Amino acid sequence: MRKRSPRFFECLELRDLCAADWQNATNRLDVNLSGLVEPLDALIVINDINQHGSRALESKPANYSGPLLDVNGDGSMSSLDALIVINSLNRVEVGSAAPVVRLPNQDGEMVDLTSFIGQRAVVLYFYPKDNTPGCTVEANDFSNRKTQIEALGAELFGVSVDNVQSHNEFSDMHQLSFDILADSDRRVTTSFGALTEVNNTPIAKRTTFIIGTDGLIKKVFRDVDVLIHGEEVVAALQSGISI
Repeated sequence: MRKRSPRFFECLELRDLCAADWQNATNRLDVNLSGLVEPLDALIVINDINQHGSRALESKPANYSGPLLDVNGDGSMSSLDALIVINSLNRVEVGSAAPVVRLPNQDGEMVDLTSFIGQRAVVLYFYPKDNTPGCTVEANDFSNRKTQIEALGAELFGVSVDNVQSHNEFSDMHQLSFDILADSDRRVTTSFGALTEVNNTPIAKRTTFIIGTDGLIKKVFRDVDVLIHGEEVVAALQSGISI
């Protein structure tokens, strides 16, 4: 029986922001001002979009006391506002079951990571964008370590929200030795709680998960330094945590 992921509630952190008119200045994810980030926050945004559609937001009335719907602070309402909240609720922790990953690789071939359960561990790393400086350093380092990672009982995969063609060009340019998976609809990235945004554009946050042979999350790296990260992953596998 697979272990269910615990519900994640994010407590408020006081921050000094220059917030958008319709954004919660204390915690942008707390849409209904309850003091917690919870599924209702995402539902409020979704219901509003279903009722009124995606749109630019007009100035907020001075006496307004309802939900603050502009999660990403861009002055408009869109599905991205709901997606950011959902992503925060899906934060995957050590001991929880890894979400299902079925995605095309750089050659358009479908990869199903559930096929490794009971046989091999998986190193699944999320990165922001193909062929950018930090992502290139990280990919090349992992590519050089692939044989070592496999010898430690694990398979290696990268994931970003770029499409198959972009992945194919990135892989060919750097002769990567492992599959990079295309999560163009951001479904898998969101299910791992690894979605973020830059300039209102959704991208994967640089995060790595080691999934054990039992399908459970064994290690999460959230503060990734691309210069040493490959070494960190190898050291974690050498410790035997992936069994």
